Amino acid sequence: MTAAAPHHTAEKLCRLLSDMTGQTVSEGRRWRIESSLRPLLRARGLTSLDALIAAIERDPGGPLAAQAVDAMLNHESSFFRDIGVFRTIEQSVLPRIRDAAREKLLRIWCAGASTGQEAYSLAMMLKRMGPMWDDWRISIHATDVSPAAIETARRGRYTQMDMQRGLPINELLRWFTAVGDDWQLSDEIREMVSFSADNLLDPRRVSGLFDLILCRNVLFYFPEETKRAACARLAAFARPGTYLVLGAGEMLTGLGSRFVSCRDLNCIYIADRRSDPTRPDRYASETLAS
Repeated sequence: MTAAAPHHTAEKLCRLLSDMTGQTVSEGRRWRIESSLRPLLRARGLTSLDALIAAIERDPGGPLAAQAVDAMLNHESSFFRDIGVFRTIEQSVLPRIRDAAREKLLRIWCAGASTGQEAYSLAMMLKRMGPMWDDWRISIHATDVSPAAIETARRGRYTQMDMQRGLPINELLRWFTAVGDDWQLSDEIREMVSFSADNLLDPRRVSGLFDLILCRNVLFYFPEETKRAACARLAAFARPGTYLVLGAGEMLTGLGSRFVSCRDLNCIYIADRRSDPTRPDRYASETLAS
């Protein structure tokens, strides 16, 4: 196996990833393609990426294509990732949502949730906030394009390495039980989150309007046109005043988004009045073309 995939092979794999997820791989990151697919090659008894492409082309609708795409996706996640963002959500965003609410219902959507740590971190945070939410109905829905990642999230079972990446010791002791070399999250936290495999660009398992949407480190992988489409989808599930949390370095400038920056909150946006869900054009071409 060569140290880097031949250009034409890499192009085919990048096209496959783009067709199935909308994500692109920059030239500077294409070196990762072969290393990410190496375990799949071994599991399938394939000797090269060319052999993988040939097998996919023989059965284009089969599971191998989906497995290859899943292997190329970045599943990087950790509990309370970028702790400053979680502090902002806890200390500023959630209190503002609570104060502005007309009923005691809190709906959160984690888009691009990977293996579940982000959604579970929110659930633990809400529990930690205690009486503030005691009589509220809380719904956290988490989606990811990877069925394998979602299955891991549903199990709520994580390795020792996962535990050592951002999880405070008090949260570990309160909510996790050691199972062999792994740690199992409590049913109390798991039951606060529902998971589904879904594509942000064509969401089929997301419904209703949300008070808070997290879509962190997702737009980074999309080209400009696809970012516009993703922003339109996010806006379709936002009411005026819905908060959107993006990843560090992700910005909506120039995308015609209906979310505007919260000047006092880093990485936080809020849906303006144009996000009214009663508008017939909420998935509209005007948003994609603006």
